[in-house]
Amino acid sequence: MPRAHRIGTIERLYPDQWVVVEVTRVGRADEPLSGRVLAHSPDEAEITREAVKAADEHPEASLWTFYTGRLIPKGMVLIPGFFR
Repeated sequence: MPRAHRIGTIERLYPDQWVVVEVTRVGRADEPLSGRVLAHSPDEAEITREAVKAADEHPEASLWTFYTGRLIPKGMVLIPGFFR
């Protein structure tokens, strides 16, 4: 079984990749603090397949999928607004 790491460590170990993590520790606000990396890839479609597979193989586990890099491309600026 893979070793558990803090989320910040996972972000450094797998830069700019999607990861599936089995959460091993959560904070007071129920946010993941650490976990075991079950799969990682720069390809979101691949990691989605791996997340489904992990959920089937570990039905009792709390799984979390996230991207370790910037979601907003460098140089892009977001302007908050109200849309209807």
